[in-house]
Amino acid sequence: MKKFILTLIFPVLLLSCENCDCPEPKSEGIIDHTEMEAQAQLMKLAFANKDVDAMLDLFTDDLTWWLPNNQVIQGKEQAKAVFEDVFSRFEIMTMDAPKNAAGDDFPPIIMGTTSEENGNWLLRWSPFYYKALNGKEVTMNFHTAIAFNEENKIRVLAAYYDRSLLINLYENEDPLKALE
Repeated sequence: MKKFILTLIFPVLLLSCENCDCPEPKSEGIIDHTEMEAQAQLMKLAFANKDVDAMLDLFTDDLTWWLPNNQVIQGKEQAKAVFEDVFSRFEIMTMDAPKNAAGDDFPPIIMGTTSEENGNWLLRWSPFYYKALNGKEVTMNFHTAIAFNEENKIRVLAAYYDRSLLINLYENEDPLKALE
């Protein structure tokens, strides 16, 4: 039943990405997400530990990371600079936070999909928790589409979330402003 509901919800997610040139992970079928989710769990650990090198090890050299508002990180070098800056601003960063912003239990929703044209994608819905060094906190829902290459490295990551919630935590300028 969960796969059926996600199959219905997925097109709505793609349609909700206004003003975005990010790729569309066109689905031709549901696949086992286990191997891709293992990579996402490594990203979760690197994210929580603010480990730039561990994050970069998960990506292809020509990574494209689409962020809301048509901001794009291109390649590992740019990703490294962004990670170093963003990671330095937070005390705690938790992917798959145990509660959503309303305080409800919200386990991640995960689905694997594939297409001949676009390859394998991992689709994830989960809350992220951030606590900035200034003490400000936010829990926000992330919708993420992650494309993998044949070696199970992340080649494209498209993230959909309300960036205004995150920007409000920064005391200084938004570290992604330079990407606009």
